[in-house]
This record gives sequence, structure tokens and C-alpha cells, in this order.
Amino acid sequence: MTPARVLITVIGATIGACFTMVAIVSIHASVAPARRFHISSVIVAIISVCLALLAFRVAAVDTDEEALVSSLRRGMFGAFLALVVICIFLFMLGDETRSVLAHSLSMPTSSFPTSLVLVGSVLLGFGAGFVLHMARSSSQKKS
Repeated sequence: MTPARVLITVIGATIGACFTMVAIVSIHASVAPARRFHISSVIVAIISVCLALLAFRVAAVDTDEEALVSSLRRGMFGAFLALVVICIFLFMLGDETRSVLAHSLSMPTSSFPTSLVLVGSVLLGFGAGFVLHMARSSSQKKS
């Protein structure tokens, strides 16, 4: 196993685990409170499940160093894009952004600080960019 292959496996499995946990928490938020149903929880769960499946598929794909470097670049672009988008939402909507995100993950808004929102969006943005580019580059390599 090459170092690039080990790095792809570790990053893919870690991102897959992160998106799986986000999906589990958001599914719990949409199912557990019978009196309140949040459509945002369902949307977050669907997107997280899809990205988790892609991440676990990427962890098992054999690729080269060039694909790894381009996927890492795309991951950094995804992290930057996620940071810009969440900052725009935070500046435009303020605490409503945190409230919607907290309720979609069944957390109280008071325990969901802005720093957690920023760090989470950057990490998940990196993961989404990395996984989507790696999955696309591996599917193009097969054909």
C-alpha cells in the first residue's frame, strides 16, 4: 500500500463516519419529537446519508497520487465555500441560522455556539468537496 492509498482510506473512512453521525442525529431529530417535525432534519439526513455512502466508497477505491492532490484541492475549495456560505447566512439571518441548524440536529440553540457552526461547516465542506471530487475522478477512471 502506498502512502497516498493509506491517506485516501483514512480520509474517506473518517469523512464517512462524520457524515454518518450527522445523518443519525438528524434522523433522530426528525423521528423522536412526535409533536414537532422539522423538514430541515430530513433534508440534512438525506444529504448526509448520500455523502457518507460516497465517502465509504471512496475509502475502498484504488487511485493515484494525482487524484489525491486534486481531491485535496477540491476539499479545500469546499471548505472555503462552506465557510463563505455559513458566514453569509450568519450575517444575514443571525441567530435564526443557529436555531435552524440546532433544531435539525435536535440540540438546543444555547448549546450550539457560532464557533461550532463555523468549524463544523468548514470540516463538512472539506469532506463534501473531497468525496465528491474523488468519486467523480474514480468513476471517470473506470470508463
